[in-house]
Amino acid sequence: MTFDALRSLRPISFALIAGLLPAAAQAAEHSLDGVNFMGPLITPNPAGMPKGNLFIEPYLIRIDSDRYFDGDGRRHDSDGRSAAWLTVVPIAYGLGQRVTAQVNLSASRAETGSDRSRGFRAGDTTAMVQYLLQAPNEDGTRPAISVSLSQRYATGSYDRIDGNPLNAQGDGVQRTTFGLGMQQVVWLPNGRPLRWRGQLSASPAPARVAINDHSVYGTPDGFRGNIAPGSLIGLSAAGEYSFDSKWVGVFEFAVSRQSDRHLSGYAPAADGTMLRIDERRPGSRNVTLAPAVQYHFSPSVGLIAGVEFTVAGRNTGSYINPQVALGMFF
Repeated sequence: MTFDALRSLRPISFALIAGLLPAAAQAAEHSLDGVNFMGPLITPNPAGMPKGNLFIEPYLIRIDSDRYFDGDGRRHDSDGRSAAWLTVVPIAYGLGQRVTAQVNLSASRAETGSDRSRGFRAGDTTAMVQYLLQAPNEDGTRPAISVSLSQRYATGSYDRIDGNPLNAQGDGVQRTTFGLGMQQVVWLPNGRPLRWRGQLSASPAPARVAINDHSVYGTPDGFRGNIAPGSLIGLSAAGEYSFDSKWVGVFEFAVSRQSDRHLSGYAPAADGTMLRIDERRPGSRNVTLAPAVQYHFSPSVGLIAGVEFTVAGRNTGSYINPQVALGMFF
């Protein structure tokens, strides 16, 4: 049995993709026996998990950034290099023939120059439920279509961080995200399958987040206030080509946009009075690519290794993230 990774929701029109691909109706009499896919690095699995089955896929990710994009999309060198080790563990379970539940756990250790966070620290946690609107057929040529609802919980520290901003591993935002996904197998003339998938996600602006003292938002000690997070929209698409039962090549891209954020509150001034702070922080955008390769030890255990990197953006960092994950299906 083949398997797929259901990943954190991130963030091409599905109709456009379908129009560019060869007609699935020409791929009759094909079989997915001996074909193994485990999914790309970013785009979630729209087909979900079979009832009663469990999938665990621990990731190890290295994040490196020494450049950033300004408001006009130009790339500049940063004052210093920042980096982090990140572990993410998605755990997905098939609750029913059409319903899949998932939780994503995370922890990270950040560094900038000689400064370090206080060891590995827990990040935010995401829980998701997905409903399969249309199941794929046996050869995968009928698209799998699903909708999802996810909730991120602010389990990572984000304020009162004792003056070390690297100890902040979350943003304090309780964010709800809606997703629409599609996946389909296209059989190429050489008899090998190419599987594509896409995901559109949207998150309305959540409630304001209370902030005290030093925080991930750059506030000083003694600050009392809040931030109004912006809305988010994301789009990702990926293709996986099966060379044989063990090797799969992957190419993927993702686009995301966050609207303006509004920081307001009071901070102590040098003369002992409280200084009013009212900042509107501009929205951000980024475009990333994520090539990868999969190796399948068996139909139930596989390894994926690749790198995600930014190619364009506005008001955001430029980063390169090598990563590896081991997928295990039970």
